[in-house]
Amino acid sequence: MSAALAVNAYRQVAKQGVSDENLLVLGLDGILEYMRRARTAITEQDVARKAPAMMKAYQIVEHLMAALPTPEESPDAPLRIRLEGIYRFLLERLAQANIFDDIQALDECKDVVVALRDSWIEGLQQA
Repeated sequence: MSAALAVNAYRQVAKQGVSDENLLVLGLDGILEYMRRARTAITEQDVARKAPAMMKAYQIVEHLMAALPTPEESPDAPLRIRLEGIYRFLLERLAQANIFDDIQALDECKDVVVALRDSWIEGLQQA
């Protein structure tokens, strides 16, 4: 899916009353769920279940990265830059996990996504 299509998809959901912040948390929850499915499939050596789970996790990360504001749109460029770095890390490690059935790479992704998700939730609760 192209970056423009991903951004449009997120904007359509936002029009339905879901805030960007809550949408981000939902996306991170989705990544965690698909990584859980992929981990189980890798452990059970079930390629038929692993492939779609890995693809969905990867696609959600791509969508989150595509939805980042451009440098011109972002009043908080350092946050955008950090998030882009995190998403790139996740994409690289998810690819590693998918190609080599690397559970450790998948677990590293889980740790990062959980930390990011918890940070967003804490920020939302404080707001």
